[in-house]
Amino acid sequence: MAANDNRVLFADERKAGVGELIASGDPWKILVADDEPEIHEITRIALNSYVFEGRGVKLLSAFSGEDVKDILSREDDVALILLDVVMEREDTGLTLVQYVREELGNHMIRIVLRTGQPGKVPENEVITRYDINDYKAKTELTAQKLFTTVTASLRAYSSLKIIERNRQGLERVIQATATIFERRSLSRFATGVLEQLREILKVNSNSDRSHSSAYAVTGDGDEFTILAATGEFGSKVGLPVQQVFSPEVMARFDALCGSGGEEFVGDEYLGVFQTKESSSCLLYLGGCSLLSTMERNLIRVYATNVAIGFDNISLTREIVDTQKEVIYTLGEIVETRSKETANHVTRVAEFCYLLAEKCGMDNTSAERLKLASPMHDIGKIGISEAILHKPGKLTKEEFEIIKTHAYTGYYILKNSKRQILQTAAIVAWQHHEKWDGTGYPQRLSGADIHIYGRIAAIADVFDALSHQRCYKEAWSMDRIIDLFKSESGKHFDPALVKIFLAEKDQFVAINSQFPE
Repeated sequence: MAANDNRVLFADERKAGVGELIASGDPWKILVADDEPEIHEITRIALNSYVFEGRGVKLLSAFSGEDVKDILSREDDVALILLDVVMEREDTGLTLVQYVREELGNHMIRIVLRTGQPGKVPENEVITRYDINDYKAKTELTAQKLFTTVTASLRAYSSLKIIERNRQGLERVIQATATIFERRSLSRFATGVLEQLREILKVNSNSDRSHSSAYAVTGDGDEFTILAATGEFGSKVGLPVQQVFSPEVMARFDALCGSGGEEFVGDEYLGVFQTKESSSCLLYLGGCSLLSTMERNLIRVYATNVAIGFDNISLTREIVDTQKEVIYTLGEIVETRSKETANHVTRVAEFCYLLAEKCGMDNTSAERLKLASPMHDIGKIGISEAILHKPGKLTKEEFEIIKTHAYTGYYILKNSKRQILQTAAIVAWQHHEKWDGTGYPQRLSGADIHIYGRIAAIADVFDALSHQRCYKEAWSMDRIIDLFKSESGKHFDPALVKIFLAEKDQFVAINSQFPE
């Protein structure tokens, strides 16, 4: 600003007591942008004891447009810019307004233009063309009017930040519920609930909640068990709630269990959600004294969605359990026809899941393979019992008939639109293919054999070798291992054989868990 420009004069108009409040919390950051050092000093004196919402102010000084850009690149929480229009150029201030709003995309920060030459830049034109929040001639800004302008600006900034935190919080709620709904088991779902709850409460990054703890509990009747926990209670998973919650908390949960509901009591949040299966889900959160009203409302919105999620997971589990029962029953019927035990299909399912998990398959696909694998021999339903029960070696013609069960199983299942049955169709069709291309029915080789078929081949052969059949005695584990080593890269995928050998003790344990 030129030396002959009008100087700002602050009259002593502040009311007594304005600066007598004690500030607490992080100060509001105000950027003073002016090329005259005197303006910075006078502004600092005028706002020396200023307090708004229990927070003082921290003044940042810029003497040029480049100074402003440099400060804004380092400080992302400036609430207000008191911006001189004329600095190194006559339009420096106006150019900076466009920079902040358009290049930085910052529409939160409040901008008050100050000028000592109001005639050069007419107020109406500036207010209309530029996204500013106030326009003042420097001669207008007495101490009292500066106080009013700063207070109005900080109040607007604070309100916008609250709105933005609410928006972010609601976005997190939507994203969180979408994520946790993907988790199918109740324990994984409960863990996801707590993980996403912590993410939601990070909206206010100034809050320190390192000591907070949360729980998710489900059960029928009085048998409640901790499914997931965070913080200092992370070691309590699996324990009855009576061993974890205080008698006072248990009494409040008991009061809510009748019809469901939620409440904040002191430092704690308690929620009880009923499922359509007449069981209850409990959600507990500690450290709530640090939560703002907005964050408490976010928890309520989130908890409502969690309640729906628990119910949906419970219903999904019922559907999956029904599908599993039907599939296992069909598999058992087929294996009974061939005089193999019902536990054969259970063991094969467990072997498949173990191999799938160890080879890096995602959990959803591994679970699907586990559910589908009991139907690997469903095609045997079309094979005569005379062949299935023959104690001796099959003739060439009989073996050709046996081989048809792979395609028959595929044909039975292939038209289903259900993912489990589509997986079962692949397993039925390809579990007798061999890595070197000498298997049946398609003589596929290598990676052309679906991973489901390659895994089921190992699981089925291991179970057949390790148990007695009408045509053979059970093999010893050493003999089985020797066969798999010799057939690696021939009958079996060598990578899967390597996993099998590394995990052979777990295969033996599954045999022990589901004996003949």
